[in-house]
Amino acid sequence: RIDIAGNNVTNDSVIRGEMVVDEGDPYSALLVNKSINKLKARGIFGKVEKKITEGSSPDLKVLEITVEEQATGEIAAGAGIGTQGTTIGGSVSENNFLGRGIKLETMLELSEETIRGKLSVVNPNYQFSGNSLKFSVQSVKNDRISTSGYESTDTGFSLGTGFEQYQNLFISPEFSIFHNKLTTDGSASSTIKKMEGNYFTAAVGYGIMNDKRDRTFQPTDGHLIRFYQRIPIVADVPTLINGLEFASYQQLGEDVIGSLKFYSRAVTGLDEDVRIGERLHLPAKYLKGFESRKIGPKDGDDFVGGNYAAALGFNVGFPSLLPENMNTDVNLFLDTGNVWAVDYSDSIDETNKIRSSFGVGANVYTTIGPLSFILAQSLTKATSDRTETFNFQLGTSF
Repeated sequence: RIDIAGNNVTNDSVIRGEMVVDEGDPYSALLVNKSINKLKARGIFGKVEKKITEGSSPDLKVLEITVEEQATGEIAAGAGIGTQGTTIGGSVSENNFLGRGIKLETMLELSEETIRGKLSVVNPNYQFSGNSLKFSVQSVKNDRISTSGYESTDTGFSLGTGFEQYQNLFISPEFSIFHNKLTTDGSASSTIKKMEGNYFTAAVGYGIMNDKRDRTFQPTDGHLIRFYQRIPIVADVPTLINGLEFASYQQLGEDVIGSLKFYSRAVTGLDEDVRIGERLHLPAKYLKGFESRKIGPKDGDDFVGGNYAAALGFNVGFPSLLPENMNTDVNLFLDTGNVWAVDYSDSIDETNKIRSSFGVGANVYTTIGPLSFILAQSLTKATSDRTETFNFQLGTSF
């Protein structure tokens, strides 16, 4: 039997939906521990504790799960301060909407040239099927009239699901529709002027992930491999995207966790050159110490992205470095990466140079909400890159 206590807001079905074992199954300490780790990974509970007691006969067990609910909503504001400008943004998220375990998130990010907004909804256990259901709508506007003579807008939505096909093998198909509009003025380069117009893209994508981590919540051992591909169905300018990700975790000592992470993407134009809106940039979390989307090939003053992007990072975490009452996680990192190759022009400097940085990051859980900051120093860079030495984010929970 499984007894649950402490959940005043969260439905019992949300907790039972994360259990690898069910009532009536043979008892397995390994599967019970895996279930507890899955509950912790949801981020809904401050504490998850278990107790095994004897049942009504010697061959029966009772699993008692006690949870401590915590604030699951968060309002966050962040800013990045770099050598050539700032970025500000904010988000509102809820990880347990109506006590059903549904995740809602809205995000807005502003910089000198870009406005980015997104709304996403994720149900990790849709209709108690064990499959997730995901929906998101987003819009990105890049105003580079003053620097490169063009303005682009990408708006669209995606709908997807995810499920465990075989043990430790997960599949996540999705369908997306996007509309891109590119306008130019007289100062734009001839290659960018050729891309002016409205473009429609409908595509299907899928991810295949092999997850051998000991747990999804703060893993200490194991690895994860994920392959991603997006295939155009109907598109004015069809492009194919392929990606490969890898992460490995190893406990280096008591309360010291080491990790190695690799990220790569490649985009290929099937009939024509890849459009500006679909060119690749490295996500900021893979190359800290540089402004987001501010490395790689430049067309005039504009970072246009590349056909290829890759990053390799090393991280050492010290979750218990400071006293427990300080509620602080500290990590050291060394990041390397690059964005390169431009198919639409032979005259653009592709800056085939490995970028790298090192630094320290910390997550501090304060009374007014979580505070995270990164202090980074670039080691190698191109002269055109924009570095970012300090980044912070402060949120408040509800």
